[in-house]
Amino acid sequence: MILRAVLAAALFYPAAHADFDRNLTVSGPADLFVSTGSGHIHIFPGSDSEFRVKAHVYAGWNSGGDIQDRIRKISANPPIEQSGNAIHLGDVHAEDRHLYNNITIDYEISAPKSVALNLRSGSGDINVENLGRFLKADTGSGSVRAHGVSGTADLRSGSGDIDLEEQAAGEVKASTGSGSVRITGLSGSLTVRTGSGDIEANGTLTGPSRLQTGSGSIRLHLAPDAHYTVDASTGSGSIKVPGNSSDQHHLTAPINGGGPNVEVRTGSGDIEIT
Repeated sequence: MILRAVLAAALFYPAAHADFDRNLTVSGPADLFVSTGSGHIHIFPGSDSEFRVKAHVYAGWNSGGDIQDRIRKISANPPIEQSGNAIHLGDVHAEDRHLYNNITIDYEISAPKSVALNLRSGSGDINVENLGRFLKADTGSGSVRAHGVSGTADLRSGSGDIDLEEQAAGEVKASTGSGSVRITGLSGSLTVRTGSGDIEANGTLTGPSRLQTGSGSIRLHLAPDAHYTVDASTGSGSIKVPGNSSDQHHLTAPINGGGPNVEVRTGSGDIEIT
């Protein structure tokens, strides 16, 4: 029993790890850039003039005999650079890249609510809570969850889900290889693409929009008096739009007199606009 517990702990906990904390002061609207190879990024509101960065540096088993020494060096001299109100976390200079082989860094960051965010992870999740006048987030295979974003958002994942809640007007772009996409509080134009997941969005469209999935369903919820022209097609599903429904695989219709073009495409799912 004891041996089993030890083996389970060895599988769960990293073989080597260390933490670092840093506080960074800014004097106006700030820009934050975060890059991590395979770690998670979590950002939430804090002081209007300070970033508080907490990071966990770790590696799994079979990461090399010098792994603990390299982790110690990274935590003592972390990849943080500040130029005025622009802060970069995770940018690694060419001469230091060997230190980061097989090492993961997770970031927990409190930031001013008005920050502009540029976030990238090789395979981890990205989580943003109730801040950001601009958001660009990209992960290779994790999910992106961003609630309470105030402005333009450009979100990408190689295979994870995307969940965005907007609280101010701004163009939204979202793309994932195979996950589902959910957008709430939209107020702007919308471009969404997924290889096989479902798409659901609600809010106000103010410009030409395009929603496309390889095999999922698409549901778009707009105000009853919204003016737009829908161009919808599906390979084998049904199509339903205000005042029109069709078992045909293609439907074009002006809604409330027409307006910006809304192009909706799915390979085999249903399309519903209400």
